[in-house]
Amino acid sequence: MRVLVVAQLVVAVASVSPAFGQGSGLTSPLNKHNLSTSGPGPVRSATVTEICIFCHAPHNAQPATPLWNQALGSGVTYTPYSSTTLAASPGQPTGASKLCLSCHDGTVALGRTMSRGQLALEGTDSQGRLTGPSSLGLNLADDHPVSFVPVTGPQMVVPPPGDAVALDATGQMQCTSCHDPHEQERDPVVRKFLVKGNQASALCLTCHQKEGWLANPTSHRLSAQPYGAPQGAHTGYTTVATNACESCHKSHTAGWSERLLKAQEAMTCGTGNSQCHGGTTVASKNVYAEFSGKFYRHPSYDPVSAQTHDAAESPTSSRSPLPERSITANRHAACSDCHNTHASHEQATVAPRASGRLAGVWGIRIDGMPAQPLGVPPSVNEYEICFKCHADSVNKPQRAGVDVGFGPLPIRQVNEFNLRVAFDPAGFSYHPVAQAGRNNDVPSLRPGWTTASLIYCTDCHDNDEGPNAPGGSTIEPKGPHASRWPHLLAARYEHTDNLPYSPANYALCFKCHDEAILLDESRSAFPEHRTHVVEESTPCFVCHDAHGVKSGVPVTQTKLINFAVTGSDGQPIVTPSSLGRLEFVSTGRRSGTCYLRCHGEDHRPESYPD
Repeated sequence: MRVLVVAQLVVAVASVSPAFGQGSGLTSPLNKHNLSTSGPGPVRSATVTEICIFCHAPHNAQPATPLWNQALGSGVTYTPYSSTTLAASPGQPTGASKLCLSCHDGTVALGRTMSRGQLALEGTDSQGRLTGPSSLGLNLADDHPVSFVPVTGPQMVVPPPGDAVALDATGQMQCTSCHDPHEQERDPVVRKFLVKGNQASALCLTCHQKEGWLANPTSHRLSAQPYGAPQGAHTGYTTVATNACESCHKSHTAGWSERLLKAQEAMTCGTGNSQCHGGTTVASKNVYAEFSGKFYRHPSYDPVSAQTHDAAESPTSSRSPLPERSITANRHAACSDCHNTHASHEQATVAPRASGRLAGVWGIRIDGMPAQPLGVPPSVNEYEICFKCHADSVNKPQRAGVDVGFGPLPIRQVNEFNLRVAFDPAGFSYHPVAQAGRNNDVPSLRPGWTTASLIYCTDCHDNDEGPNAPGGSTIEPKGPHASRWPHLLAARYEHTDNLPYSPANYALCFKCHDEAILLDESRSAFPEHRTHVVEESTPCFVCHDAHGVKSGVPVTQTKLINFAVTGSDGQPIVTPSSLGRLEFVSTGRRSGTCYLRCHGEDHRPESYPD
């Protein structure tokens, strides 16, 4: 009978690992789960030559399949993984996962068998317990969840029949769904007892089918850039593409538990001389240097961004609404607010569509409704991504016309900090972000631009040293990560009144508008531009509101006219005329009438041309 039971045990173990007994299973000289004297790992016995006995016994075993011999933790409570984006609800470990944790939670002495008592093992602590990275502890919040029935959906599926990845008999995900304790080398690079090779995250993708990962020419899926141990890889694979998911995520003992990131979100993307986007040999652009080296920047590396940002943010979320509904909510700007790491790619497109770098990111439409990504390039409109934070959020930092932390703003005749409203095509005038402009007569436009053109937010708000900046470099990263100019502008745009004229002061305007035409009385749409800007030192901002002017206000403001009542320093600039009227009235092509008082001049009214 004893021989029969032992034979049945061998058959049972062999059914779990087809390679058992063939030199690549437990008897392999590389298998660290062989705790006998022949085992290759630091944890092993100095006297016991049997291999299976440390986990299995033909008699006096635990009442757990398959004939479990290792003592289980008694009365321990685990902290399971949790996440706002996880549909399932993992509880306490059950089934095979509970058996694995009898060694790997570090609370029970290894070799504490039911049939033989304590079998002494080298390489453990003074109480015989497992130590080091293989000891997961009782806090499983930084480990892939186990002991739950997957909730399937567009981005989560169950393993197909016959796949090496499998749920247990109750339909639950367990440690053994991904790990075969008898076979260490099925992935000879990772060597972590995986049930199948995980090159390019083949194992992960069995269940996780992230939107955009396969549909797009995703950079993180296809990049052959080096990413090995020197760059922070933990798998043994040596490129971004072969590491795939595990370039950013870690299945066990993750540095940032929610979503199992290797570190806090921005730190995972790149810090100084580490990870990918921080000046290493991985990514070609050093994005981290922008955030760390320039005063005006999105606060992606501000701790508030990490503490406040939640990947579950949406207009309908009660826990993490975006746009924000509370005036006291902390503003934030995490990398994933603008970039979807599973979908982002290098393909360019034309305004207003977001480039491939922004693919797969949701936004807010010009009408205030959610804009969902299409799933294939191109994604939503670029401005819709900006509107997530810069439109209807009630906690924007403007207070009485002051943009705290990013440089003061002038107070205008018509103040509007909701950019969705400012760019609304139903408004009186606007820069052509969401729709071509109303004005068909703009003679100062540079070649390549017409009155039918659309522009991106990033034509004005971008890296001041990047490709979108005058004289910028193609080796610098694009995007509004940071700038030396206030309001993350790609070039200088002065907000100081009575400043002597210099073309450099308005380099941003001259990206699209020809200075020579703009200041030429015979060719400019406004013959008095030179008089005002050059001779009277009146900056562009005094008359023009660069975003747009909403409709429904007492006066009709065309041609982006929205007078600055006070400057950024709080000093008055444009005030009503002595007749009490403050207004610009267009009277036709290259003609109009102003009612105002400015720079000591009382227009009551003043018309042009004279």
